[in-house]
Amino acid sequence: MKTRNLFSTGAVVLLTLALPVFGGSAFAQDHDRDRERDREHPRFEDHDREAARGWFNEHHDRLPQGLRDRDRLPPEVESRLQVGVVLDHDMRHRIHPVPADLLDRLPPCPRHYRYVVIGGHICLIDDSFQVSDVIHFELNL
Repeated sequence: MKTRNLFSTGAVVLLTLALPVFGGSAFAQDHDRDRERDREHPRFEDHDREAARGWFNEHHDRLPQGLRDRDRLPPEVESRLQVGVVLDHDMRHRIHPVPADLLDRLPPCPRHYRYVVIGGHICLIDDSFQVSDVIHFELNL
């Protein structure tokens, strides 16, 4: 009886000590999967959105092509500018470069991605023109 209690107590202690090690391993695997997903599907962080909006507010009276009010997309085209969508031929012709001083405020793009301006929005797209994320601006100030 004493041996069985000692064995049970030992098993409990062993499991208690092993759980954080194995649990930590599972947490690390989840974290690695999250980082891998972020590399596969990069997104704008809140800081990036704030930086872009700050730039936009500072330049709202002299916006470059692609960000001006007259460059706004018609509603039927605007609805097609969504995460996960591959830009069609019409949308690709509406792409403009992101101003250099705005690019300085954004982190470097992941490999095979780039920032573009489309119809008053900053987009992160990949080499196949798939939209990974969008920063929408209100153009009527």
